[in-house]
Amino acid sequence: MSSANSALLSKTSLSRPGTDLACMLVLVGALFLNFLAADGHDKQRCIELVALLFCAGAFVLRNPDTLIVSPDRPARWLLLGFFAFGLVSAVLAWSPRHALYEWSSMLLLVILVSVIADITAKTGAVGMPRVVQLVGVACLLYSLRLLLMYAAALVNGFIPHVIYDLTIGFSNARFFNHTQTALLPLLVLLFLQAPAGRLPRATWFVLAAFWWSLLYVTQARASVLALGAGCAASFLLCREQARGFLKAMTLTALAGIVVYVLAFVLLPMLAGLPPFSSVSSVIERTAADPTSSRTLLWTRALELIAAHPWLGVGPLHFAHYGADLGNAAHPHDWILQIAAEWGVPALLCALCLLGLGMRALLRSAGRIASTDLRNQQFLALFVTTGVAISVDGLFSGVLVMPQSRLAIALVAGCAVGWVRSLGGARVPAGMAMPLRIGISALVMAGACVLVYAIAPDFAAHARGEPARTAGPRLNTDVDWPRIWADGFF
Repeated sequence: MSSANSALLSKTSLSRPGTDLACMLVLVGALFLNFLAADGHDKQRCIELVALLFCAGAFVLRNPDTLIVSPDRPARWLLLGFFAFGLVSAVLAWSPRHALYEWSSMLLLVILVSVIADITAKTGAVGMPRVVQLVGVACLLYSLRLLLMYAAALVNGFIPHVIYDLTIGFSNARFFNHTQTALLPLLVLLFLQAPAGRLPRATWFVLAAFWWSLLYVTQARASVLALGAGCAASFLLCREQARGFLKAMTLTALAGIVVYVLAFVLLPMLAGLPPFSSVSSVIERTAADPTSSRTLLWTRALELIAAHPWLGVGPLHFAHYGADLGNAAHPHDWILQIAAEWGVPALLCALCLLGLGMRALLRSAGRIASTDLRNQQFLALFVTTGVAISVDGLFSGVLVMPQSRLAIALVAGCAVGWVRSLGGARVPAGMAMPLRIGISALVMAGACVLVYAIAPDFAAHARGEPARTAGPRLNTDVDWPRIWADGFF
């Protein structure tokens, strides 16, 4: 990076270091709370919304010149296009309030990514491990919480339900699996970068292996497939630079099999209880229904795309138009979801943005010295995780559930900032005052829209009104589609 660009980065991104740190701590704190205090994804979503609103306010108070998530003009236009198409779609949707909720929450997630990218760009591979360690501690404490519950269950003579009880605090094990897809590679990185021969290194290795075992016992086919695809992509695209990281991923995955056999097969049997799910049950389930009824959802999404190609049916509205399919809050495919709800042009903007991001990530490989193992590991981490999230999202709601969305924002922000820290991307020039005012106004508008969208539900709760459940799943009430679990999301 040239001295002029370095000076500019220092001038723009160090102008409000306190707000940067506060936003990072709020994000990490939200991950902590969702792991350790929230019970179900309704409460997790509330914590996510508080974090987004805080970061929106902090962003407006700081210098908007640090919006470095897309300093290049093509990326800025693509971002603008994505949210412009989404806004029109939301306004014209069947329930604009719910559609605007999704639009504004996505906007604030992008702002959160930008803030995380800014602070990561200033610290690079030096300061990033500290953030990763904090997230690792959250994962460790959650694992201890889960183990205590599991031990108590065995002592009392019963086996927790794999999907609804084992991953305590999550409404469904799949919601935890989505978070694992984004965070498990971070645990492997912690193992790699921990001091050799010390207790922390063994701790992170055992924790990563335990998280692999949770994927096995919950039969998280999409997550395992996605992480495998991420490792394969990292091997093909990064070659020698990814060797150490992929070796660690393989070792922890194999160790996870051992943990699975010991903790979820032999231990229950010693307690006189049946073992957890086996490999044969996964094979039988896959043979009986390879897509787990997702074909119906994908077909409905394609029908909606064909009927509404330009603007979609409105963000968050697949639940409305797929109510007759049963539990169909989203199509379990992020590409089909964006195309059906936001429209094909918005999807093309998103795909092009991802392409630009992956190109910038891969180009950074040429700026890493052959002896710089730490940055090589970061490169492999981001390629593996980025591909894994994209693949997992083809079969799941990884872009829907609150904890996985926060985890993705963390990884994406760190990836963007890390690329900037290597000096391989142009540092954005200072914005003109009208543009700065416009961006700040847009962020504040997004925050206000978010409050407008969720206020009626919170007001009803404050009045003590009973929750209205999905019931017969009829589209006769304006509560469709609802944001919360009681209303089908």
